[in-house]
Amino acid sequence: MNSIFNKFDEYVLITNSNGDIVFANDKFLKKLKYNEEEIYELNVEDILVDKDNYKTNILEVSADTRIDISFYSKNNKIIQLFSDISIGYFEKNKAIFIISKDIKYKYYSIEDLEVLLDNMGLVAFLRDKDGKYLYVNNTYSSMHSKKSEELLGTYMKDFFDKDLVTQYIKNDKEVLKLNFAKSYNEKGIYFDEEVWHDIYKHPIYDENGNYKYMVCVAKNVTLEKAITEELYKNYNRITNLNNIGKNRNNNIDMHSLLEDIGHKITKSIEASGFSILLYDAEKQSLIPYVKIKNAIKIFSGIESIPIKSNKEYDYMVNKSYEGLRLVERPLDQYYVNEKSLENTVYTASYKIKLYDEFIGILNISYDDVTNPPKFQDDFMKFICDNIAMIIKSCRLSKVTKLESKKRKDTEYELELYLKTAVDLFATFDELGYIKKVNSNWTKLLGWSEYELVNHNYVEFVYPEDLNIIVEIKDMLDCSCRLINRYMCKNGGYRWLEWNYMYDSVNNIVIGTAKDITEQKNIEEQRKSLEEKVSSEIVKNEFFANISHEFKTPLNIILGTTQLAKKNMENDNFSRGSVTKHIDTIKQNSYRLLRLVNNFIDISKIDIGYYNMQFSNHNIINIIEDITLSVVDYVEDKNINLIFDTDVEEVILSCDPDKIERVMLNLLSNAIKYTSDNGSIEVNITSDSKEVKVSVKDTGTGIPPDKLEIIFDRFGQANTPLSRRFEGSGIGLSLVKSIVEKHGGNIKVYSDVGKGTNFVFNIPIKVLDEEDENIINCNNKDFHIEKCQIEFSDIYSL
Repeated sequence: MNSIFNKFDEYVLITNSNGDIVFANDKFLKKLKYNEEEIYELNVEDILVDKDNYKTNILEVSADTRIDISFYSKNNKIIQLFSDISIGYFEKNKAIFIISKDIKYKYYSIEDLEVLLDNMGLVAFLRDKDGKYLYVNNTYSSMHSKKSEELLGTYMKDFFDKDLVTQYIKNDKEVLKLNFAKSYNEKGIYFDEEVWHDIYKHPIYDENGNYKYMVCVAKNVTLEKAITEELYKNYNRITNLNNIGKNRNNNIDMHSLLEDIGHKITKSIEASGFSILLYDAEKQSLIPYVKIKNAIKIFSGIESIPIKSNKEYDYMVNKSYEGLRLVERPLDQYYVNEKSLENTVYTASYKIKLYDEFIGILNISYDDVTNPPKFQDDFMKFICDNIAMIIKSCRLSKVTKLESKKRKDTEYELELYLKTAVDLFATFDELGYIKKVNSNWTKLLGWSEYELVNHNYVEFVYPEDLNIIVEIKDMLDCSCRLINRYMCKNGGYRWLEWNYMYDSVNNIVIGTAKDITEQKNIEEQRKSLEEKVSSEIVKNEFFANISHEFKTPLNIILGTTQLAKKNMENDNFSRGSVTKHIDTIKQNSYRLLRLVNNFIDISKIDIGYYNMQFSNHNIINIIEDITLSVVDYVEDKNINLIFDTDVEEVILSCDPDKIERVMLNLLSNAIKYTSDNGSIEVNITSDSKEVKVSVKDTGTGIPPDKLEIIFDRFGQANTPLSRRFEGSGIGLSLVKSIVEKHGGNIKVYSDVGKGTNFVFNIPIKVLDEEDENIINCNNKDFHIEKCQIEFSDIYSL
């Protein structure tokens, strides 16, 4: 019987009617850190936390009972278990059986988890060290056109070629070697189609530390990868101006590119029809540019669709609604062929915009009621944003190529002109005095021969170029080439390219020059064009980020006010709804205020007007108070916040408001990227010279290649196409500036998947009393409001 109990997954404890322990299985012993000899000397009351209800809940139980029981382990740690208590016989004696399991299994079962895995839209499976599948969810089995039961017990090699299996096993081994979870971008071939997944792998070990199996969860990123690659290709084509004109095969066929993307989207989401309509501002119409499957019939014979309204939403198939919806009436929005729409069940319409520029519309249709759409509106809006950038890139490439051609033509014409023009000519004596000039000096610079001869050539060199002249003595043994500016009689100047050679027979220097002023101007124009293109790219990336940061809270505020107005019109108003609307508006106003404050502060820092109010304070109290003020926020996420210091008081000169700003920003980042049941540690150490503050979390971590840019202006660890949280990217830049204005510095240490540690130091300096600024930094309400502003994009008020 004992051996049977030892095979149970539950914790088994058996006592006699007096509570004396007569048996505990191995799992129970291990959980409470006892051995058999120790546990059998105890009464159950000795290890119970709640001794008051001991008799009622255990000794006097008359029927099967389920309760939560808290036990003391050998090292006095409290272990809470969900227990079934029943009366029976053990070794022919009446006994009390306490069968327990971890408290978390009180609320859900394995079956519940499997339902979640089958319906979450992600691939999930378990695989042992030999590549055998121990579990697969429905999403993964459907990719193989099989049922989940049919895949159990099969191997990777049954479905993938040798090279792919080798790569999968290599990645598994790397995870095992690292001994922590890791994500990979893996390719698979399903029915001759290449499919890419972002796959998360986590090794599972048994209680003895032996490897059992690999847990894998994956997201299909084939479509995102294809579009991102196309966007990257176009970006390289456009930004590399040196290649434009040299590579005749560098042309970008926008129609073929968008059509290829359209086919991939249509196949990925299993749509019945797909179209892209481009907006023609001159004709005030939409042009059916890409038509796939049913869209070919829908727009057959239609070259353009006139736009009668200036409102962007009126361009949509669904008029005022952007997104997916069921068809409720005939679609006559585009004056299309109505008969081709008779079987349409779902339609979706999305704007293609880049910043404030309306580019076009993307439309999708579904005809099969048994095959509902397999995408979310946010996903398709993400696709539209990328398509907008691709279209803009293609158009910019075309314009840039035309401008480059004009530049090349101008350079060619100038080259012909220089070749056919008569060069300037002059001779100089050994001291640099002009002895002879040709007539073009007068034509080009305006000086007469009389004004030039017997004057030193240095007198005509543009003053700013006197540092690049060549002494005549340096030309005696070799030829020399020089480019500088010569003054014109009218006060201007011309760029001249000189070639000098010493004539040792006549002891003179012969010089010829070409007027390269126009060539210099073209070079400056080219540099200006390259700088403008580079500046435009940086500006576009910045405004794409910041417009999103402003638009999101503004849209929420506008939507809330519209909803409140509609409720008022319908007399559907309550105190609760008013409070909810006010909180929503307040929270998103805080988000805007946080963004604006950051921009104002960073601008002040840039121009040198950032006001620092230094005064003498106990910095330990400042950091401790602001840390403890965020306890309520971290508890909402089940995050353990730990504050520790090795010193209770350090008086130094600082701006307490700015120090709180630094701590709130670092704590906000830590909370954002730390999952439930994680921890955040704030630690302060001090020596005679400085105070060192550490904010350490167990979050997602920062990739090594991002650590160098994390403090740069607008630098973020998340890419704009896959951001998990909001942010303008200037918070840490502001933190770095504040710390440096205190005379300190800040560093970051991070391991992906393990967490991040920000460490900054403040030197210990004390101001004289007359130099102090009196600041009240103990206002509790002020702390709360600052927390609400800093955490406005994490929590609801």
